[in-house]
Amino acid sequence: MTRRWLLITTITVLTVALAFVVVQLVRGQDSGKEQAGAKPAGAKPAAPSPTDDKRISDGPIPAGYLGTWSGSIDNAAGHSTRELVIQQGTVGRNVLTLTADGPLDNGGSYHCVFQANLTAEPSPTGPVEVGPSTVVVGQPMTSCTAGKPTTLTLLPDGSLRRENTDTGDKLTYTKAD
Repeated sequence: MTRRWLLITTITVLTVALAFVVVQLVRGQDSGKEQAGAKPAGAKPAAPSPTDDKRISDGPIPAGYLGTWSGSIDNAAGHSTRELVIQQGTVGRNVLTLTADGPLDNGGSYHCVFQANLTAEPSPTGPVEVGPSTVVVGQPMTSCTAGKPTTLTLLPDGSLRRENTDTGDKLTYTKAD
């Protein structure tokens, strides 16, 4: 009879312990939604969003450049949109993400996402030099071609000009956020 009680006691203790762990996990997930801004002790601060309106210490890009910018191109196939996101980062790190969407000559459409790294530390007022872009999403991939190095310049009217340093091609973006 003692072995039977030992087995029943062990199963009961394990069941209660398992139930406790499950309850704690579920409660932790629910409270995490309510305390999204809370940080555990010793945790590193969250990375700032590209829309922070200040120059932050983890990168040299002037605040006026940071954020989301929109532009467009019209050609024989139709109207294509561009969304440019500039985030803080150091030389050699990705600071630019460009999303390009538009129609194809054959009636379909394309969706391309490019990224480019900061190539030199800008002055406090810019311009910002970025290296050649790489394709990170291409639908269809044949419609997305990696880009050449570009220079980003803030214009007096608050818009942003992105200029291809090889060809001189320029596109002007307006602040979207």
